[in-house]
Amino acid sequence: MHRKMLPMALLDACEGDQIEGRTRLQKLVFLMEQELEDDSTASLDSSDYNFIPYDYGPFSKELYDDLDSLEDAGLINMEEEDMADGKVKYSYRLTEEGQSWVQYQLADKSAATAHSLAEDLASEYNGMLLSELIDEVYAEYPEYAKNSVW
Repeated sequence: MHRKMLPMALLDACEGDQIEGRTRLQKLVFLMEQELEDDSTASLDSSDYNFIPYDYGPFSKELYDDLDSLEDAGLINMEEEDMADGKVKYSYRLTEEGQSWVQYQLADKSAATAHSLAEDLASEYNGMLLSELIDEVYAEYPEYAKNSVW
């Protein structure tokens, strides 16, 4: 399974909804990767996302790069919304082509395992306040809070 399956499975698990915010998506992919590290049936074909401790916990530049390439390939839509504080809020959603890509990948057992985990994580965390999600990640993985501005 390619690591791009992680964000794609999460977006698919939202059942037509979206994931609002880059920080939220980073945390959800991080949690997926942590869970999958212990699962021998769900190994990644390429290197993992190499998360490092950053301003709001685990961060991966590779994930941003993959999201850009998925958007360029027409598999996801990324919407930008200017906020009152001058920041930009990003929202991610699968395209129809992206949904087809995910369904094709599910023939692979490790991708199916990742998708099942994505459904559980999306159900538990996607509707949660971002502050609560960050607190959960810090509680479970305190080593990723060391560079936090939170």
